[in-house]
Amino acid sequence: MHETAFPKPKLDLRQLPVFEPDPALWSRIAAAHVRRRRVRQWSFAAAATVLLGIAAALLVRPAPPAGPSWADAQRESQALEAQWRQLADGGRPVAVGLTRLRSIDTALQAAYDRGAEATELEPLWKQRNDALRGLIARFQDASAYDATRVTRI
Repeated sequence: MHETAFPKPKLDLRQLPVFEPDPALWSRIAAAHVRRRRVRQWSFAAAATVLLGIAAALLVRPAPPAGPSWADAQRESQALEAQWRQLADGGRPVAVGLTRLRSIDTALQAAYDRGAEATELEPLWKQRNDALRGLIARFQDASAYDATRVTRI
């Protein structure tokens, strides 16, 4: 087949119809563009506000409660433990009452491992201090008992 068998249609632009757009078309296009831009701006502002709110919530920590904190209880516990060790070094058996102290220490370590808040740590330190006070009282009572036993000779 030859090119002459199928003649090429010729495009004559002069034969196309003349289109007259609505005079308000350009103003509607411009208004739609402005609306889309405002929606994008508001969406960006809303997203930025949400992200800033989340960041502020994560970064801002509440102030520690007033009064004795768990750090004060920890210092008190260290002093009580030093006093108890001093009494226990006298050769008396130290196993009495240690089970409760060890269970409290285990609970404290578990709380620290999971990042517990002060509201959970304070009662545990108070329990530990109470247990140490009990151990100290037992040793002091045992010392008083031993002293009376010696004087009965």
